[in-house]
Amino acid sequence: MWFFINISDLIQITSITISSLISIISIIIAVKSLRVTKKSIEDANKPYIACYIDMVEVGHFQKYFIIKNFGRTPATIIDIKFDLLIEGLGRNGKIDSLKGSILAPNQKAITAIKVDEKRKFSVTITYKDMQNNIVTNTYHLNSGFSSDLILKYS
Repeated sequence: MWFFINISDLIQITSITISSLISIISIIIAVKSLRVTKKSIEDANKPYIACYIDMVEVGHFQKYFIIKNFGRTPATIIDIKFDLLIEGLGRNGKIDSLKGSILAPNQKAITAIKVDEKRKFSVTITYKDMQNNIVTNTYHLNSGFSSDLILKYS
């Protein structure tokens, strides 16, 4: 037995099918958009702990090792490792007291480095954010970066 579909029924079935497909595609696009937005917000608001060496010359010359949170949320420092023992850094070449500490956004920890220290070394910092995501970054530093600079005053 053959069923005959008139034109009106065919148009209605086609319209329902197309509307359903458009709805499904719209839902898929909305879910993907929400995921991208969520990731974008998380990336914009995560902590970013970095370290660097800075120098100051005001009457005398001094170098500093700095660890700073450049991000927008706090981070807990889990570990700090140096590939070399930097004797002129912190107390006896160690800054272990920072382990377990929280660095707030834009907060920094500073310690002096001996002016005559001129080695290249690496620092690996492991920290976790407020969602317990663990991040490990390695920084390659040159403590002699300013050894040949002469500041002139006019």
